[in-house]
Amino acid sequence: MFEWKILAAIFAVLIVAASALVSNSEIKDMFLNSTGTLGDWMKGSPFGSLFSAPEKTTSDVVITLSGGNVQLVIDKPVNITSEVSSVRNFMGTMDIILDENKTMLVPKDSDLVLDLQLEDMEVKNVNVPSLVLERMDFVVEYDNTNITGTDEKIEIHDFYGDLKITDVIELSGNVSKVKNDKWSIG
Repeated sequence: MFEWKILAAIFAVLIVAASALVSNSEIKDMFLNSTGTLGDWMKGSPFGSLFSAPEKTTSDVVITLSGGNVQLVIDKPVNITSEVSSVRNFMGTMDIILDENKTMLVPKDSDLVLDLQLEDMEVKNVNVPSLVLERMDFVVEYDNTNITGTDEKIEIHDFYGDLKITDVIELSGNVSKVKNDKWSIG
């Protein structure tokens, strides 16, 4: 049963090794084109699971968070704007402390801490790989339905979109998964 998996793995290793050893660009292009076609053929064969990764689906959501504090690790530069100020190309940790009406920005690889009074802010194109929040009030708007929770756990995975901060935190964009113990989206 596993013999074909071993043969397929050896074949894949040989293709990669041969690709690395070929230096002539014409031969290399010919080789890579044939392996690409072979890979497409293999995806439709019984070996298909070896040559393809499962696709990650995304769902459009609007998540409103309140009644707690949120810490975001921002690993790609973003611009943070408000009515009176802006921070450009920020990367680092953003603590949104709703209870104390403040936001703390700690740039990556720095001891600098910006302790700001919470005001209406907007951050575009935020990428959050994973966020788990305990004891949070939330509303998740998805596909014309609202899921609400009070003082509950919520997990957000692979979020990409916009962040708005007022007296609540609103995340609007795409996620691969949003869930807690009772329900799951994505």
